Amino acid sequence: MTGSRREWIVLAVLLAVMVAAAAFLGAQGGDDAAEPRPNPSSYNAMGSGTKGLFLWLQALGFRVRRWEQPFTRLPAESALLLVLGPGRQVDESELKALERWVMGGGTAVLADDGVGVPIPGVWPGPPALAFGLRGRYAGKPGELHPAFPSPYARGVETIAPTGPARFERIKPEGWAPLFGDAGGDVVGIRRLGRGTLIAISDPGLFSNARIETADHARLILNIVRGDAGRGPILVDEFHHGHGGQDAFMAYLRKSAAPWMLAQGVLVFLLLVLARGTRFGPPIPLATGARASSLEYVAALGDLHRRARARRLAAETLAASLRSGLAEALGGRAGEELARLAARAAKRLHLREGQIRACLRPGAKAVGSDEGLVQYARGVYALERRLRHPRVAPEVPRA
Repeated sequence: MTGSRREWIVLAVLLAVMVAAAAFLGAQGGDDAAEPRPNPSSYNAMGSGTKGLFLWLQALGFRVRRWEQPFTRLPAESALLLVLGPGRQVDESELKALERWVMGGGTAVLADDGVGVPIPGVWPGPPALAFGLRGRYAGKPGELHPAFPSPYARGVETIAPTGPARFERIKPEGWAPLFGDAGGDVVGIRRLGRGTLIAISDPGLFSNARIETADHARLILNIVRGDAGRGPILVDEFHHGHGGQDAFMAYLRKSAAPWMLAQGVLVFLLLVLARGTRFGPPIPLATGARASSLEYVAALGDLHRRARARRLAAETLAASLRSGLAEALGGRAGEELARLAARAAKRLHLREGQIRACLRPGAKAVGSDEGLVQYARGVYALERRLRHPRVAPEVPRA
């Protein structure tokens, strides 16, 4: 068995995650009744879909096909358009094109439960609003009977809508409420030019789960038979996200590609986490050894001793002392030693000769190592006296 212990742990975690994801997806796929939201598409075989209606009309011999283009491209030879619960916005240009198509002799079934007011430049509102019907909520209706005799209601005794939406006729001219109650219209009919517009406030009437309820199948069959002989029947799928530039994305959403992509991202994150996990305490960065100040001074003194540079060391100490005295006494650089010594003696209450001995090292200070050490101690003591006047320095003899 090869590989580190950490890599085997990561592989085990990945395997467990994939098994859990597969079990979750399997449970989701086995439950056909579970839908996150209604989808009245004719591609949808679940309860809210209309695939059953599409296949049923085909089996009856009608020329029915899915329309996956905007309403601006509706063919003139088509006779009937079924718009069942559009989930995608129908823009103003499409609504105008639909109106022209209906006025030219087509029949459009507009089943939509949209409620709301238009927002200029953003949302034109529910499609029915462009034709004089405003959607509103009025509670769940009961069984409804036809309001007047009509070829569309032949053999239809009742319908059983379940949605709370109703139509309010804001432009009542031309509209005839075929089914409705005190809350508003559920099915309305309007002649528009040479064509007909049928508005339905509950798109679920013709869904897979409810088309056999009450007389819903008879109602849609009457509508289809009234116009099917003049041309093909179109079922709008463009406004369910099919066709156009969204076709490929719609296909991907229905496939397992999103879950595969999610698993790939999860694998990548786990690998990054595994590579970045620390199995132990942090190891500090290596730093080079640094000498202390005392070691530096010792090394410098050793260099002066080996070079026999006692005079250079003494003169360096004297120059430092002269600079310190001039600064402390408010003098200037380069002041005469005699004058500087006199001022310092007066200020520090010392003999002038003692200060001169520190400002100008004599032969004894540079004659031997011991003399240089004694001179350095005297300079240091005088500098201490500058900082602490009460400390008496040990001044070397010149």
